Order: sequence, then C-alpha cells, then structure tokens
Amino acid sequence: MNDCALRIESLSVRYPNGFEALRDISFSVPADASAGLVGASGSGKSTLIRAILGLLPAGTHVSGEITVGGHDVLHTDETTMRTWRGRLIGYVGQDPFAACDPLRSVRHHIEEAWHVHRLRPPAEAVSAGLSSLGVADPDRRAGQRPHQWSGGMLQRATTVAAAAHRPLITLADEPTSALDAELADGSLTLLRKSCRCLLLVSHDLASVARHTDHIVVLDRGRVAEAGEAGALLSSPRSTVTNSLLDAANPRPLQRPPVSGPAAVELRSVSKAYEDRMPVIAGTDLTLHRHEIVGVVGPSGSGKSTLLRLLSGQERPDSGGVLAEGKPLWSGNSQGSPRLPRRGWIMPVFQDPVTSLDPRWPLWRTITEPLVLRGERLGRLQRQERARTALDTVGLGHVDITRRPGSLSVGECQRVAIVRAVIAGPGVIVADEPTASLDAEAAANVAALLRRLADEGAAVLVVSHDERRLRSYADRVLRLHQGRATP
Repeated sequence: MNDCALRIESLSVRYPNGFEALRDISFSVPADASAGLVGASGSGKSTLIRAILGLLPAGTHVSGEITVGGHDVLHTDETTMRTWRGRLIGYVGQDPFAACDPLRSVRHHIEEAWHVHRLRPPAEAVSAGLSSLGVADPDRRAGQRPHQWSGGMLQRATTVAAAAHRPLITLADEPTSALDAELADGSLTLLRKSCRCLLLVSHDLASVARHTDHIVVLDRGRVAEAGEAGALLSSPRSTVTNSLLDAANPRPLQRPPVSGPAAVELRSVSKAYEDRMPVIAGTDLTLHRHEIVGVVGPSGSGKSTLLRLLSGQERPDSGGVLAEGKPLWSGNSQGSPRLPRRGWIMPVFQDPVTSLDPRWPLWRTITEPLVLRGERLGRLQRQERARTALDTVGLGHVDITRRPGSLSVGECQRVAIVRAVIAGPGVIVADEPTASLDAEAAANVAALLRRLADEGAAVLVVSHDERRLRSYADRVLRLHQGRATP
C-alpha cells in the first residue's frame, strides 16, 4: 500500500469567473495519520476539499497533482470517482442540512452510504452508529426527517454515513461546528477511530491540536506554514498563524449589568413537539435593550426552539411572549405575531447557505430589509449601502455582484449577519452566528453584535462556543431540562 494517504503537489485552482482560489500549494498526509487544515474564511480550505473530491464546478481550471493512496484523482473519469467517494475518500460536510434530502428520513440518508455502492446496510449499523455518537433513542430518531433534528445532531448522522466503509482518508469540513465542546471532542475521537487517515478542516485551533498530528495553515490560497501540530501552535512563524491564535483566546467581558428597558419577555413559556416531553418547559426570560444574552446547552437541548419562540417564528403551547410590553400573539391560533414594526426582530439562522437566495447578487440580498422597511433606494444606492455594510464584517473586498454559491460558508454567515442588522432592528436573534467562522472572523462578528447592542439593540445568541460567547455577552444562560438558568 502507498505510504502516503494524500499528496498535493503544486495545486492551483482558478474558477470560471477568474478568481484564483488556490495558488501552487503542496503538502502530504501520511497513511494512518491525521492532519488539520486551518485558515481564515475564504482562504481556500473548502476549494481544496472540493478538488480532492472531484466536485469543482465545470469550467474550473486546475493544475498540479492530487493523489489518494497513489490514485490520481485529478485526471480520473467521473464513473471511477463515484466508486472512490465513500470507500476510498470519505467526506463529512460543513452543512448537514444540505447533505440530506428533506423528504426522506435520517435513516435513509445514512443507509445511502451503502446503497450508492449497491450494498446492503448491515443490521443495526445505523442505530449503533448513532448511539456511539450520543444520539438517544436512535431507532426512533432515525425515522424522523432532517428538519426534526438540530444541526448538531444531524452533523453526527452525516459522520456515521461518512465512516460506513472506513475509507483510506476522510475529509471532514468543520464537522463539529454545531456541537458543544464535550460532544465535539467525542465525535472527533470516534471519527478518527473510524477512518484510517483524517484531514480535518476547522476554525477551532485547540480541537485541531488535540486531534491531528500535522497542521497546514492556508492564507489567501497559499500555504502560509505547515508543521507538526504541537510545534507549530507553540512557536508559529507566520503572522497569519499568530493572528489566528490571538483571536482564538478571547477574554471574558467585564462590565456592569444592563438595566435598560425590556425588549422581549418570555413568561412561563412551554413548547413540545409530537406529544413528547416539553422541549421548553415554563421558562421565563427577559431580554433588555443594550444587552446581549447568550444561551448554551448540549445539542438537542432546545436552544433553537427557545430562539424561535422569542422571535415569534413559533407560537408557544402555553405562556406569553411580550414585545415592548405588548403580547406578541393574539388569542387566534391562526394569527401572525404582532411586531412593533416590520423587521423589528431579525434572525440570523444556523444554516447560512440556505438562508440566502442563491439567485440574487449579494447587494440585493443584503439590502432587501431596507426595501421591506419602506426605504426607496435605487440600484446604485443599494449597492453602495451593501459595500459599506460588508466592510463592517471584513468583506469589503468581496464583489457585491457575486452569488452566495461562490462564497465559503463562513463568508455566507457574515453576509447573513449584515442582512439582519442593516435596517437597525430592535431585536436580533442569532443561532450559532460564529459556528462556521475562523477565530478572526468570529471575533469581528462578536464585536459587531456588541456594537449593535451598545447602540440600543437587544441581542439573543445561541452558541456552543461558550468561551467566545462570554467575551461579548452580558449574561450567559444554560438550558437544562427545558429551563434557562444562569
């Protein structure tokens, strides 16, 4: 067997629009080893993964070499690549919802790892795999549809599918961004055991250091530095690595408690699904203006449900929701929430890619809330507002006429945040707003949310990254057994 699981030699990738995503990069991953790939959003990490999988868009110019276990994957026909995906090359994607057919069960998604190769799934393989990753009642949960799972739980299902055939190398693109720290470590440990070699793409430098032997740092399509994990992170040579390390160690926020007026209140709110035990049970929560409240808890604990209740996206089964002191819901169960004004509550969704219209240029997506609020703006005015807004999250260099599909997931998340805040909402509810971002981009987003709160907005943030959350939130609540407590 070839002693090199993955070899990249002088690889360059230029997309059909002329953008050069990778520039003459070279590195290798030995067999039975693990390597981490880190870098800022847009540095080329996802492009590299697509190149290895043979999934770059038509018309993309690729030069150099990519071999997996001695097999040339750059010059192989699509029929052969299909037989290699899943068996020679495993893949855990960054966006678990996009990986699943919404009309089919989670079980179907996992079993497809066998069916695509015309194999019969071993008995109990799905249940055993889910159980090993901490999914309770796996037989029943496997029969549910993807939308009935949290992002973190669904990510675990895609991990089970990727490990089905114990491939030579598994490409894991941010596989734990939606998991709390304990589950993330456990999932990566099991993923590492289930594959012979791992290439882990992650913004979490501490996690990369714990689970990989070698680290490659990308910067704007080039290799900034590479080396043994411990040595590289303890004595980084490049300014890029130093910046990532500095941003990855945020300090807790130290400031007096906020005492501004209440923007939204939950009073003894409960919510259950499918006659199950309540996901949210008799919870009270007050969100003040000028305040950021963070909510943490394990995957599936009801964090996203709490966010949807507070924002009026879902109606509680019992209890009341008040917006600026007035009931958000009328007695009519078929009615819509009564907000103080259009766009008063703006969401930032956990899945940034599907939250952006793939057909619209970025400037239109970003400025649509301004139009819905009633502002009369011409095309040039909207484009200028979009440019200014993108600059606040470090995307001032991005062409505003691009479509979301040409951006990384991290860049899409920043666009989604810009869209949410551009019209000055009174309340912002953000579901994992930094989960897909590298440390520097996450710090920029945290600073933006902090600034919006200081200017008068009320902000609720659901996150697994408690350390980052405590660097900009006034309060952090823990969700346990359906109740939010300090």
